[in-house]
This record gives sequence, structure tokens and C-alpha cells, in this order.
Amino acid sequence: SEAGGGEAGGGEALNGRVLALAVGVGLLAAVAASFYLEIVALGQDLIFTTLPDALGWAAPPLWWYLLALAAGTGLVEAARRLPGSTGAGPLTGFHFDTAPSYAPSILLAALGTIVFGFVLGPEAPLIVLGTTVAAIVLRRADPQVRRLGMLLGGVAAIGAVLGNPFVTAFLVLEFAAMGAVPAAALLPALVALGSGYLLQVGVGGWLGLGTHALTVPGLPAYETVQVVDVAVGVLVAISAGVVAALVRELGVRLDRWGQGGAAARTGSGRGWVLPVIGCAITALAIVVGWIALDIAPELILFSGQGTAMSALIAEGSAGVLLAILLLKGLAFAGALGGGMRGGPIFPATFLGVAVGSLAAVIVTGASVSAMAAVGIAATAAVMTRLPFTSGILALLLVGGAGAAVAPLAIIGAVVGFIIRQWLDRRDREAVAP
Repeated sequence: SEAGGGEAGGGEALNGRVLALAVGVGLLAAVAASFYLEIVALGQDLIFTTLPDALGWAAPPLWWYLLALAAGTGLVEAARRLPGSTGAGPLTGFHFDTAPSYAPSILLAALGTIVFGFVLGPEAPLIVLGTTVAAIVLRRADPQVRRLGMLLGGVAAIGAVLGNPFVTAFLVLEFAAMGAVPAAALLPALVALGSGYLLQVGVGGWLGLGTHALTVPGLPAYETVQVVDVAVGVLVAISAGVVAALVRELGVRLDRWGQGGAAARTGSGRGWVLPVIGCAITALAIVVGWIALDIAPELILFSGQGTAMSALIAEGSAGVLLAILLLKGLAFAGALGGGMRGGPIFPATFLGVAVGSLAAVIVTGASVSAMAAVGIAATAAVMTRLPFTSGILALLLVGGAGAAVAPLAIIGAVVGFIIRQWLDRRDREAVAP
């Protein structure tokens, strides 16, 4: 309103204040996000490395993983008793308007989920952390300013884990295209991302808080698009999209059962039913993988970032890859619909790499780098309904192999988005009168 009041400098002053707000909120959210990610890393290292080493084990025994899952489930259940009851689940998308009073419940449940090995990533709790930091700082500001600050804080916080700030920028652009974010917030969001990333990479002699590089190690170079890769890539995109759709559907059905089934009839809502079932599904997956197939639990548990993906790339057995894909998908579905808290992006990309690696083993001549790009983009698009962000994410993860993977990433993103549109249309028709 000041900009439209006729004063020449009014709009510039208003924009200056908004951009200053973006810088400040971006810095604070990035600090909080980096601190939370460090807690997650230290917790995982303590439970699965430091304590087993202290007890004299070269690797934790099977029962140790089961005990960790049970402990994480107990922490999630304890978090449910706090205000907010762990908030919205990972199947409901991203939320930039969560009440600050809900944050302790959500963040505690996310620690119980991510630290103790359940198959979800940190992006959703980071958004809640960023929005909460902004809401606390701007608690006395105008409600419209506070809402903008919460959006900027959530954007800057998720940027701390997505590596390159332009991945998050594309995410915000797609939100704006869908009408979920006002266009006026785009430039402040970019400034918040830039200030947060500056804090991570450092300035001058200061090395910053550190970045979380998103890349799949061990990929062979990919310099030229091959015909076989395009043909096989379409099939991989369909297959990866279907896998992601099935995992999501299983999670949705589990979540609906918990809310409308036996637990609801007792008047307790989910109660303890869904977390226990989610824990049981995850435990079953690692028990089968360990006993029947000699698959390391680390390939089935956790979100699947970093070295887990490189293990998929190096695996030469189609049977082992198929088993990992099925067991990881089962554990992922259990976490999605089992009352756990976290984000779906990184587990989805792991499934995409698994499908791509499987195709490269089966089809002689197909590039594993190209197939991984297709698979990542397809599974991410199904899970997030964001095709542009999914394509950019695939390019960032696999781009080290060469820029020629970009067309394959686009194929995966488009096919995955089409599959997700079909799922959403089917769901709308199912509830229509």
C-alpha cells in the first residue's frame, strides 16, 4: 500500500525492508538447519557406530538394529503426546504455516524417525524448523509479514540439505506456478536462499558451517546420449514411476487404515497402532534382507543418501538389486504411512537409482549413469508432484557423470509427473459424489 501511495521512494523502501528481512531470516534458518542436521548425524553415528565399537563389535548385530527401531518408535510415540501430536505426515506435502507450538512435537518425532534408521529424509522437519525460527523472531510483527518470514525461513532451511540453492529455488518457482506461493515472495525467497548458502560455504578465510553435497559417487562418465539409453530410459521412467506410485499407495492405505480402522474405533485415533506397524514393517524388511539375502541393513534403513547409492551403482547382481528395491520400498511405505515424521525426497531418489541400476544390469549397453538420472527424476516427480524440481535434482545428483544425462532426467520427470497426475485424478474421482 505504501508503494502505491504515490511516493517515489515508497516501493524501494518497502522492498529494501523485505530483502533485509530475507537476509536475516535466511541466516537464522540456515544456522538452525545446520545445527539440526549435525544432531541427526551425531545421533546416527552414536547409535550405529560409536556404541557398537565400544561394545567390541565390528558391525552391529541384527538385534541391535531392531532395538534401535523400537527405541525410535518409542520416541515418536512420546512426541505424539506433545502439542500438535507430530503434525501432518509426509504424505501431505510441504507445510510452511505450521504453528510454532507444534514444532517440538514434530522435531522430536523426526529425530526418532531419522536418527534411528526409518526410511525418511530430513527435509520436512527442516522446513518446520525454519518456519518456527521465523515465527519466533517475528512474533510481534504484522501477521502478513510473519507469514512471509515463515515462508522464507522454511525455504532457507530446506536449502541447507538440498545442496545447491537453485534446486530449492526451482521448488519455490513450482509452488508459485501452482498458486501456493505468491509471486511477490520469489525474490525474497531467492535472497533468503543466497544468505543461507553463504553461511554454509563461508566467506574469505572462514569455511562456513559446511554444505551437504548432493551427488551419487562412483558413476561412470556419460558424454553422449545413446539411442539404447533413450529407449530403455522410457521403460525405466515408467517402471520407476510405478514403483514410487505403489510405495506411496501402500503408505496412503496404511495411513487411512490407522485413522479410520481399529484405532479410530477405540476413540484414540492412531494411538500407538501406526508407529508399531511402521516399526514392524521396517524390522521385517531388514530381517528378511539380513537372513535370507545377506543384505546389509544400511541399504534398507535410512534415507539412502551418499554411500548407499554408490553401493547400488557397484552392485552387479540383478537379484540383489531387485531384493533391495522391494525391501527398501516396503520399509519406505511403512515409514510414510506408519506415523513417522520426515520427508520423502531422498528415499524416493534411492528407489530411482535402484531401478536404474537394475535396468543397467539387465540391458547390456545401457548406461547406469543415464538410467540413474531417469529413475531419480521419475520417482521424485511421483512423490513430490514437482517435475521441474525433480529433473534438476536428478541432474544435480548424476550430473557429475556429464551434462548429457539432462535429456534422460527430463524424460523421467515428465513420465513421473504424468503418473502422479493419474493417481491424483483417480483419487479425486474416488471421493467425488
